[in-house]
Amino acid sequence: MPRERVEPPGAGLEVVVVAAGAAAVVAGMVTAGGAWLSAWFSGGRVGGGLADWLRVTVRLARGESPSAAWGGLATGLPSTGAYWACTSAVGLVAVAVVTAAAMMWRRTTTPSRARFGQPLDARIAGRGDVTPLRVDGLVPPSGRMLLGRHAGSGRVLATEDRERSALSGRAAVRQGSRGSVALIGPTGSGKTALAASAVATWDGPAVVVSVKRDLYDVTVAARADKGELAVFDPAASTGLPSARWSPLQRVGTAGEALRTGRALAQAIPRNGVTGADYWAKHGESLLGSFMCVAGLSQLVALEGAEGAEPVNMQQIATWVSTVAMATDPVINALLRRGLEDDQPPRVQLMARHAASAFIGLSREDDRIRSSIYATARLAVEPWLEPSVAHSATTDPRQFYDVGGEWQQSPRFINLEWLMGGGDGRSNTLYLAAPQTEFERLSPVLGGLLAELKDSIHTWDIAGRKLSKPVLFLIDETGQLELGWLPGEVSTIAALGAFYVTCWQSLSQIQHRYASLADTVLGGHRSKVFFAGIDDAATLRYLHTVTGSEHVARRSWSADVWSGGGRGRRSISESQQREELVPNHLVRTMVPGEAVLLHGTLPPIHLRAVRWWTERRLRDLFPSTRPDVVTCPLTANAAEVSGPVLDASTLEFSRSRLPRPETGPVSPDATGRARTRRMNANGQLTMDLEAVASADTPDTVEPTVAVDDSASGVGLRAVNRVAGRCERCTEPIAPNAGSVRVLNNREVMVCWPKCAKEPAPGR
Repeated sequence: MPRERVEPPGAGLEVVVVAAGAAAVVAGMVTAGGAWLSAWFSGGRVGGGLADWLRVTVRLARGESPSAAWGGLATGLPSTGAYWACTSAVGLVAVAVVTAAAMMWRRTTTPSRARFGQPLDARIAGRGDVTPLRVDGLVPPSGRMLLGRHAGSGRVLATEDRERSALSGRAAVRQGSRGSVALIGPTGSGKTALAASAVATWDGPAVVVSVKRDLYDVTVAARADKGELAVFDPAASTGLPSARWSPLQRVGTAGEALRTGRALAQAIPRNGVTGADYWAKHGESLLGSFMCVAGLSQLVALEGAEGAEPVNMQQIATWVSTVAMATDPVINALLRRGLEDDQPPRVQLMARHAASAFIGLSREDDRIRSSIYATARLAVEPWLEPSVAHSATTDPRQFYDVGGEWQQSPRFINLEWLMGGGDGRSNTLYLAAPQTEFERLSPVLGGLLAELKDSIHTWDIAGRKLSKPVLFLIDETGQLELGWLPGEVSTIAALGAFYVTCWQSLSQIQHRYASLADTVLGGHRSKVFFAGIDDAATLRYLHTVTGSEHVARRSWSADVWSGGGRGRRSISESQQREELVPNHLVRTMVPGEAVLLHGTLPPIHLRAVRWWTERRLRDLFPSTRPDVVTCPLTANAAEVSGPVLDASTLEFSRSRLPRPETGPVSPDATGRARTRRMNANGQLTMDLEAVASADTPDTVEPTVAVDDSASGVGLRAVNRVAGRCERCTEPIAPNAGSVRVLNNREVMVCWPKCAKEPAPGR
């Protein structure tokens, strides 16, 4: 237990005097003991008392020989070398006895405090505590990631891997298994330096997500020596040809289509939205239906559309943005073809699921349906951008608008490519996006990460193990919407992979994951808190987790001076509880240092490794960046480049583009002004000539207002869009109802059933 001394003036001098006297006594006894032991071997004798021994000690200290110093007090002393050897042996014994006595006294005066077999007081990890993390050299063995150096001993520390680096003896008691790592600290605290060193020295496949180019520039040389490289840059921000990935590569069955929709839906924001989980689930179901439609386009052929390209992500994004339903010609044709009796069961299952979902949506209230589509749009909207849509195709153009073309067809990134290094090599995938686009591209980046982790689960359940552990390093994790992270950050470690996430503070985690913030942080086996943290939530967490210690405070008190001398004196001792890591301590540490919380070990004072200061690591970071291929290619010859934008989406947009609105002064194609007015019954009417010449959709015959004398309802203005009757709430198809004006607003009513009487107000 630590001790603090609170002493009155002059009390320290007394302690010094007592300590000096005790030291003199021990020195005299050691001198006598050494002479006695040496004389015993030679048959001599030693006499005198303590005062004589002290005088001999002084003479020996002045450099006199043992025989001269002892004089007549000792006879038969051996040679000088033998004498000092015996004296040294006695001195060591004396030191051991004094130390043991001090420890015994301390134990008896301070009772041990333990619970569940562990000391009750918190403490900083010592040299022996970090044994499970120690590695030889700055390049850890396969499966272990570099963490830094132990500030107390200078030993290199790395994450654990019980399967590949098992310990024995007492050290094995504290050894744990592989786990994720959280790097928490403000900008410039050393997170990126540690991440770069970890990626460069990692022996295995790696997936690196970053908002900055420097992480790629620094580590590309080291990773290129280990295997192939790929840079997935959907925003075309790095100037490097982007690797290709599409969610539609895994929609061959209904199960795969639904899983793909669920992975994309994980990027739907939930914070600050009332009923966010409710709408996200509905959006997930809608996305799954569209994934089934995309899967059907890969499995069935439509009559008259032989050789047509399958549905792509750009087309799906357009459908969701325009609230396309099963009435869309392409969707309807695919569903009908998939439901035919001659189709295999997996095709029929996909078509049935999508058809059921669309039928259910068509019967929902308009407001609910529009909310579901608006929610799903958040997950697919990035694919409306040309560069993102281009990254989801095998177009041989290096960039969607400029640049050369590949001679071979690009291949899609997946777990097979990542693990396909072979011959001990390890591939690396970089995911890049600028800071300003990082959150907007969450569905794309998060979708690729979700597919990789889902593939790991699929391999595991099928009995297929990863040849090497996979490292997922995600820079600025707080800016990505990863709804699956709370459940995956701890469980995926058992499957042969782990995450390294980078955060600014605990408040950032709480903002992103709300009530699941503790689950996210607790799922990381190692947590590195860098110097400079001043976030209150992070400091409270450190204070809670690191615990406190009991400090013994000893104080002396004395009466004031009196005429006869000093008065009475007393010594008191008390215990005070203090934080092991005070709030100011982490903030004021030296830059580059950190507090490491790992598993069941005590807090570790860590010194981050900076590769530019380590001679062994500088060789892995050459000053020149190698010229590498950043888009993996297949052996197949590239196909002829198609249009930059998908032709089907352009045609879809043209066919669904609304006609220009007509108004009092809006001329038609012939230059005649169209007029609208209300009759005596409050019914909206239009001139017969104007109605006959009004613009109508190409697929619908022009509807002309007629005079229905039998119903007593005069000229009607047809509805251009679908809706519900204001009177009976029945659905109304386009051009099947009548538009009326009620309380200065236009409403729809059934024709002619509900048009005979005034529509009720709300």
